[in-house]
Amino acid sequence: MAKEEQIDLTKLRYVLYARKSTADEGSQVRSLGDQIKDCEKLASSSGLNIVATFKESKSAKKPNQRPIFTKILEDIEAKKYDAIICWHPDRLCRNMLEGGQIINMLDEGVLKDIRFHSHQFSNDANGKMLLGMLFVFSKQYSDDLSAKVNRGVQGNLDDGKSAGTPKWGYDRSDITGLYEPNEHFDMMQEAWDRRSQGATNAAVVEYLLERGYYRLTKITKKNKIQKKILPTEKSLGVAFRDPFYYGILIQSNQITDLRDIVTNFQPMINQDLFNKVQALTYERKRDISPAKQTEFKPLMHMVFCGVCNSSRWMVAGKNKPGGSKQHVLSYRCDNLNCTRSVKSIRARYVFDGIYSLLDGLELTDEAYDRYSKRIGSLTDAKIVTIRETIASKRGALAHKTKELKELSLGLSTIKKSSPAYSINEKRIDDLSSEVTDIESDVEKLRQKIINPNRIKLTKEQFLNLVKTAPDKMRHGSVIQKDRVARDLFLNLHINNENGLSVIWREPFASLVKAIEIPFGTRERT
Repeated sequence: MAKEEQIDLTKLRYVLYARKSTADEGSQVRSLGDQIKDCEKLASSSGLNIVATFKESKSAKKPNQRPIFTKILEDIEAKKYDAIICWHPDRLCRNMLEGGQIINMLDEGVLKDIRFHSHQFSNDANGKMLLGMLFVFSKQYSDDLSAKVNRGVQGNLDDGKSAGTPKWGYDRSDITGLYEPNEHFDMMQEAWDRRSQGATNAAVVEYLLERGYYRLTKITKKNKIQKKILPTEKSLGVAFRDPFYYGILIQSNQITDLRDIVTNFQPMINQDLFNKVQALTYERKRDISPAKQTEFKPLMHMVFCGVCNSSRWMVAGKNKPGGSKQHVLSYRCDNLNCTRSVKSIRARYVFDGIYSLLDGLELTDEAYDRYSKRIGSLTDAKIVTIRETIASKRGALAHKTKELKELSLGLSTIKKSSPAYSINEKRIDDLSSEVTDIESDVEKLRQKIINPNRIKLTKEQFLNLVKTAPDKMRHGSVIQKDRVARDLFLNLHINNENGLSVIWREPFASLVKAIEIPFGTRERT
């Protein structure tokens, strides 16, 4: 007699699991909401008791990539749930490791039943054999789809075509799929020229906004209406590091020279101008003299208003609050439309928020395991970003090396007694140091691509960070506090009640997310 006939299914505690990956074909897989509705109807008609519902937007192609699914299996092992109800076997897994784990749990009687909306399952030898075959078919489908997609992407890149948001000043042809200049091409070309002449990103953004520059989002199944995207200093900074604008396309871990394969491709700039802009970005930081250290303002361009959520950072300055005779550092929101009750906030409230945040970091083995799985290896998007950064730094390196060579040759024609000799000698020394620094940066980035796991903190680094970061922030110098904050955070947002929220840098973003999720708590999807 089959096991399911020996068990009163109405007494079991079922957990409903719905999954839809962003890689799934939209027309072939039901939405999360539809999966849940179908499973609830099945449970209602069969008298099954659903005690918890989970949904997850993760791929099941590789094992150990779904924290919610992993936690469900752990809870079943802990006898919190007895059975699973799911829309289709391929929603449970598309890899043989997790498929085997599920079947083993059925063998051991830990998992007492599985119900599918799309398939009948019996908890006996034949039922488990058929379930294993369905897992195999799901894996084969996933592998085949992945191979076809990769071949398609590879072929498109070989032809000079790419996906994603078009580059500034370009559109992609609906007919050929290739990049073509649009009505903003000349405007962006002027933006590059202004930046190469030393204009700041803020000044270039102002120039673009004054002339009505914008980009439109793509119409997709999710986004039915096009929206205008205005340039910001951050987005412009990313564009100014992209070698695409002189003809090098970096996408999906592949580098394509459009100048060689696309007959009519029109670069916006030449490589020399690109290199010049990168050199401006990577000017070596001079040591701050003791006389100037008193003027140093920490967290410059990092603190943002959490009331109006302006894309412009709060201005750092010094003032005398409430009749005080002593100047204190504060951050001020200059957005005229902001409803903030007090435009300025004292810096100590920002730092108090950071101290409190860091004090709350706790290390557990479970948190580190979750972090380790989460960070895994670099995604394609991160590898693309690193490759673009390498291209940017190499551009700066080429420009500075050229300048260094010219100055070195010219120095021999200047008398040592001339003031110009010492000026040029100092510049040569600075350039030599900058070239060495950039070469070191490029090598470190190159190693990350060779071994993507280098971005992951070791357990010792993890523990050291948790233990030392609060102390470094509290007791370090102003410059040390600023350095630690910039290593940890992308930006900080302060609200009307002086409450602080932050956006972490990677790999700390994944580290903190792993710590903040109590073991067994569902993640938002």
